[in-house]
This record gives sequence, C-alpha cells and structure tokens, in this order.
Amino acid sequence: MENELFTVQGSVSGTGDYTLDSDLLQATVTYIRIPRGLKAKIWTKRIAGEAADVAIRFTPDVTAPSPTWKNLDVQKLASAGEISLEKRRPIVIHGFTGNEAFKITRLTGTGNSYITLEVEISEE
Repeated sequence: MENELFTVQGSVSGTGDYTLDSDLLQATVTYIRIPRGLKAKIWTKRIAGEAADVAIRFTPDVTAPSPTWKNLDVQKLASAGEISLEKRRPIVIHGFTGNEAFKITRLTGTGNSYITLEVEISEE
C-alpha cells in the first residue's frame, strides 16, 4: 500500500465533537476509524474561530456500546483567531485491531470553531 495523505476539515458550534469531512469520506463523520494493520499520522492542525480548548481523542474500541475516549493532544486557542501547528514528529495512532478511532473535540469555548488536519494513512 502506498501512503495516503489527505486533508480533513471540521466545524462545531459550542462544545462537542467536530463534524469532519474530506474528499476521501463518503459522508460527514464525528470520528475516523483506523484500518487494521495501518496507522494514522496527524502532521498538521489548524484551528480557527473563537477561543477554545481542542483535543485529539482516541479510543481503542469504537464498536463498544460506550467507547472510552482519552485525550492524545490538547491545543488552546487563547483568543479569537487562528493557530497553525506543524509537527516534526506526527501524532501516530495505530490500528492494531481495526476498532481504533480518533476524533476531534472542542472541550471549552462558545461560538463557532473550525479545524483542518493533514492526516497520513500508512502501513505499520
């Protein structure tokens, strides 16, 4: 398999999970599941809108009746505006079973918030 780099965009009003969209997705989603034997690498993120705390969250089993999500990375946008972050070392999420997933959640803030991620899917 060749590595696939794609852009994911999302928005949320108030707190909660971002609604995510990409040209590789057939519909909008609230989480992205990682296929078995592959890994997702999040290289960049851009957050715009009102002040907010934004988290990249992970669950080892999205098929569970109530998945347990843990924060992998939290970024604070201190005031209204935009922040752009590029990683020399990406956030890596492994798909060991195919049930792993990640999502983006706005933990605090009011008003509208937007996010753009550059995600690479690659083999282990």
